[in-house]
Amino acid sequence: MVHSGTAFRPRIFLVVTWALNVCINAFYISPAAVFPQLIPDLGISKAQAGGLISFYLLAILLSQIPAGYVIDRMDPRKIIALAALAVVGLSIPMALVDSYGPLLVLRILAGLPVAFVFVPSAFLVSRAFERTPGRAVGAFLSAPPAGVALGNLLSPLVADAFGWSAVLVAFTLPLLPILPAFLRASRDLPARDPASFPLREFFQAFRNRELWKIGLVFACSYAAYIFFSSWSPTYLKETGSVGVAILALASASVPAAGILSRPLGGYLAETRFAKDKRSVPFIAFGILLVVSVAVPLAPAFAPALFVAAGFLAQFPFSVYYLFSSQVMPRRFGGTAFAFMNTTSLIGGSVSPALAGFLVDVTGTFASAFAMMAVNALLGLALLAFVRER
Repeated sequence: MVHSGTAFRPRIFLVVTWALNVCINAFYISPAAVFPQLIPDLGISKAQAGGLISFYLLAILLSQIPAGYVIDRMDPRKIIALAALAVVGLSIPMALVDSYGPLLVLRILAGLPVAFVFVPSAFLVSRAFERTPGRAVGAFLSAPPAGVALGNLLSPLVADAFGWSAVLVAFTLPLLPILPAFLRASRDLPARDPASFPLREFFQAFRNRELWKIGLVFACSYAAYIFFSSWSPTYLKETGSVGVAILALASASVPAAGILSRPLGGYLAETRFAKDKRSVPFIAFGILLVVSVAVPLAPAFAPALFVAAGFLAQFPFSVYYLFSSQVMPRRFGGTAFAFMNTTSLIGGSVSPALAGFLVDVTGTFASAFAMMAVNALLGLALLAFVRER
């Protein structure tokens, strides 16, 4: 256990860790918010533009399991600080390149250290609030939608003032003052002593079938979240059904809905639906199916439907992390969280680029929303095989 003689303040630690991850997620979504300017400027297709999101997430996915191993064997606090600094360093040249290839490579490289920021942050929060982990992690999980909302809302303003390339660094520079605050706030965190286990035992932990079921359901939820967050600005702009102010507000509100829905899902899972926490994702997928079908049929209501989709897609997130910690041995707590992030990113890596491809091929967004309806059905089917908890 780590103690330096002063009282640990979990709420301050939660706030600082939350702010750190807000910046990371604003950086991640920033290209999507300027797709309308970026696509013609670089001379690329919608599928290639979606790749700036998808391949970034794929890089996180590939390095997530190694991150879980490191989290359970080392002190996550220093790992988080070093990884965040690496993201800052990689974001600076992004604002200077003027072609798609180098930008894509830099986005991929930036995704690698991000795997060592978000998951260990969530893991430390769960340790800081061991009596109410579902609610604490749910509160922390509001950081990604808050970051994505800020990215969608502020990026067009930054682009108008400094050019679209400036948004690629605008949200990483605030990390420089936040990181010292994070290290101070986490100094007296009563963190778990690093575990000691052979690599063979680490890999055997992934034979847990229940963990795979939960992870695949999470992938479906995350696919919906990334799809609606990434493509809502472009859809609303191309349909021309709303003004610029409504477009910006709706685009920001899609991910921002998770600021409420993620904590609410964790709270309901530990209270109203404590006997069967699967109720939270069942409700989310059922209504998401209806919303996905409704958007192309009622485009006039698209802004409101997008916000509803953003709320529903994120509603069960904290439940998945809670489930994973229950099905894995305690010494693999960080690994369980890392696995959840890995499988969720499978959905997030596929949906933006696949949606862009479907729109390019068919010439209509209806095919992309049909894909989301099928995704919701798949989530419901997979969820039926997850054990009641």
